Amino acid sequence: MNIAVVYQSRGGNTKKVAEAIARALHTAAWSVEEVKDLDCDVLILGSAVYAAMLDKKTKRFIDSLDGTSARRVFLFGTSAGGRKPIGMMKRALDGKGIPVDERTLYIPGSFAFMNKGRPNEEDLAKAADWAKSIIKE
Repeated sequence: MNIAVVYQSRGGNTKKVAEAIARALHTAAWSVEEVKDLDCDVLILGSAVYAAMLDKKTKRFIDSLDGTSARRVFLFGTSAGGRKPIGMMKRALDGKGIPVDERTLYIPGSFAFMNKGRPNEEDLAKAADWAKSIIKE
C-alpha cells in the first residue's frame, strides 16, 4: 500500500504530528511544497489554521489534486482554536469531489499562551495510534 503523509506547518506543531504519523507507518512525511504529481493509495493530510483561515499553501496543494491522486483521504489538524482546519480541508476536498474518510485526528497546537507544550509526547503517541488504526482496516 502506497501511503503519503503530507502536511503544512508554520510553527512546527503540524510537522511534529505528521512525523509521528509517518514513523508509525514506516514512511516519510512531506511538506505540501515538496509533493508533485501525487499518486497514492492513502493520503493523510494535515494542516492548521492561520488568522482563522487555511494556509494558502495547503489550499494550493488541495487545488492540485484530482479524483485519481489518492484512493482514500484522511485528515488531521493542529490548532490552538479547535478542529477548524479539518473542516476547512474537508470542504475544499469535497468541493473537488474528493471523498474524505470520517476518521479524523485533532491535536491541540501551542500558540502564544495557549496549549503550551503541545503537541506533547502523549499527543504524538495518540497520532501514531490513530494512524495505525486507520491503516489497519
